[in-house]
Amino acid sequence: SGMLISGGKYFYTRNGSALCAFTIGGKFDPATSGAVIIGAHTDSPCLKLKPSSRLEKEGNVMLGVVGYGGGLWHTWFDRDLSVAGRVLVRTQNGKLAPRLVAIKKPLARISNLAIHLTSADERAKGFLPNLHSHASPLLASAVRESLWR
Repeated sequence: SGMLISGGKYFYTRNGSALCAFTIGGKFDPATSGAVIIGAHTDSPCLKLKPSSRLEKEGNVMLGVVGYGGGLWHTWFDRDLSVAGRVLVRTQNGKLAPRLVAIKKPLARISNLAIHLTSADERAKGFLPNLHSHASPLLASAVRESLWR
């Protein structure tokens, strides 16, 4: 009915990414009662695919990404990477609709430069990647072949 009642428990979502839940106390009186609000925010630093994410360098297909949040970026190098998140797809009627995607198999890797190819200055400063130029994941060749035949 759209009415809130004492003792009721409710939730709503916004943009498919925010969840708000609340309860109304059993002794709530709109004329005399106040409200207590508690909030929390969570997110995970990640590399997000750019809208036009296909890059080609030296005959290799790479993915254009942008860093989100204050990540520990060195942990993303030299490990199998996949894709997960919310995407927009065009439905049969031509409209865009959000869908959740989680690909379980590794698709790409961000390779680290071998230590002997770095300068003494780079080694002294530690690993400080430039996400724009150093963090483009290299797409696995089998994936590349199946996507762009």
